[in-house]
Amino acid sequence: MPTLFVANHTNWWDGFLAFLITREVRLTGHLLMEAAQLARYPAFRLVGALPLRRESPRAAYRDLLAARACLRPGAGVWIFPQGARRPEAERPARCGRGAAELALAARAPVRLCPVAFRYAFLGEQLPEAFALVARPWIVAPGAYPHRRALAPAIERELVAAVEALDALIRTESLGSFRVLVPGRLSVNKRMDRFRHAVGLLRGPFEARNG
Repeated sequence: MPTLFVANHTNWWDGFLAFLITREVRLTGHLLMEAAQLARYPAFRLVGALPLRRESPRAAYRDLLAARACLRPGAGVWIFPQGARRPEAERPARCGRGAAELALAARAPVRLCPVAFRYAFLGEQLPEAFALVARPWIVAPGAYPHRRALAPAIERELVAAVEALDALIRTESLGSFRVLVPGRLSVNKRMDRFRHAVGLLRGPFEARNG
């Protein structure tokens, strides 16, 4: 069954996180990206970026229909319903209807999966990137009469995913997260690793502060 990922968009790195998640769940990944930005940064084509022209509703609709061909079993297509990068403090509300249009245009069951992205300093020298993949649901043909009926449901689930991730980060409840790409250790942790290696510190080495 094809998967349609819908995510909030606050950072330039969101596309790379989408690529990492798609690879982690062993799907072929594609990502809808504003055509002007894709032309400026064509390297994103290497991670499956597809152009989405926003100069007119007709052009955007044609690009959505073209992306429909990528919604096939074993594949995941990413779309950012906010339409553009927005400040992190802004709730992902007033989303566009492109995700709903794409899900219904598939004319086959589609797994719709909300994803929340955040970037935060949590006691480390460098920021960390977090992604929460929320519970998906199946959009079956005929379940929604038109995109205006499906779009609010997508928005509600995306807002809920972002709020859930914010709560986990706020309380630093990180036990359920898996590391997809390890970052560089903080300066003090590099010093600690050396001390462990020469026997100046005992016990297990902890990569995180706190």
